[in-house]
Amino acid sequence: MPTRRCFILASFLMSRAARAEGFPQRPLKVLHGFPAGGPPDVALRRVATALEEQLHQPVVIQNQPGAAGMIAAESVAHAVPDGYTLLFGVAANLATGPAVRQRPPYEPGDFTPIAQVARGPYVWLVRAANPARTMQDFVAWAKSRPGTVSFASPGVGSMHHLATLQLQRDTGMDLLHVPFATSRMYDGILSGQVDAMFESLPSPLPHIRAGTLRALAVSGNQRLPLLPDVPTLYEQGIALQASSWWGFVGPKGVPEAAVTLLNTAINRALDDAQVRSSLEAMGIAPAPGTPGEFGEFIRAEYGRWRDLVRSSGLRVE
Repeated sequence: MPTRRCFILASFLMSRAARAEGFPQRPLKVLHGFPAGGPPDVALRRVATALEEQLHQPVVIQNQPGAAGMIAAESVAHAVPDGYTLLFGVAANLATGPAVRQRPPYEPGDFTPIAQVARGPYVWLVRAANPARTMQDFVAWAKSRPGTVSFASPGVGSMHHLATLQLQRDTGMDLLHVPFATSRMYDGILSGQVDAMFESLPSPLPHIRAGTLRALAVSGNQRLPLLPDVPTLYEQGIALQASSWWGFVGPKGVPEAAVTLLNTAINRALDDAQVRSSLEAMGIAPAPGTPGEFGEFIRAEYGRWRDLVRSSGLRVE
């Protein structure tokens, strides 16, 4: 395809230009707004190892949890835009977090998109004792009990919460929201405090395989290899799309040559067999692409969740 060949040639030339200018000459710092050990952190560290081999510089990861990742994101938004300070951003701090706040400390336009890394669907989960065997069963069951069937999320305005708000609109369900600390969500659903929840992979897999939780649907546009018997929402007549996604951005104004070099290196890292297998084992699909494609994706995600927030009256101060 001529357009793709032109992009590859341009990327190569820009990468050479960045090399000629000596970028990078020192270690890169990557802020991540969530604790070490979670799925995004694991993915980041695998990609960072592959990047170090290509860039011949250390990639120093700093976990800076707080405010759904927005503290780390704000730090990067105000950093010097030289390509040496990056954010490993996620939906929570690049899209839904700013969308639900009355006065967000930043917006997507305050960042330079560099490369998306991965994307994965959410799974709609119920306890094994729940009578529903399909999403249609659950919708009918919930509609027969308006306002009493509950769902868990890690907080007001989280992707889990917003996706469930959209699910209610699409199906006509009236569900009761019960926020939990992230570490307590499974306690809530397994103990019967709540009836259902959206959750991203891979954390629910042990519960699904043990039979304590049942997956009724995935929110992506195709079934997951790890859950081949679980249909998509779309297959069950619900058009909702919601995903967990991760990628690299920098402060606004990072030089184009540095962006292109970093994008090329990240995409090559995603082609590494060990990196790909690590992501796929978590039920997450590598999502290589251009900086422009990632930027368009972030803006689209921010826009659609902001529209939902505004129409629902939801705000987080």
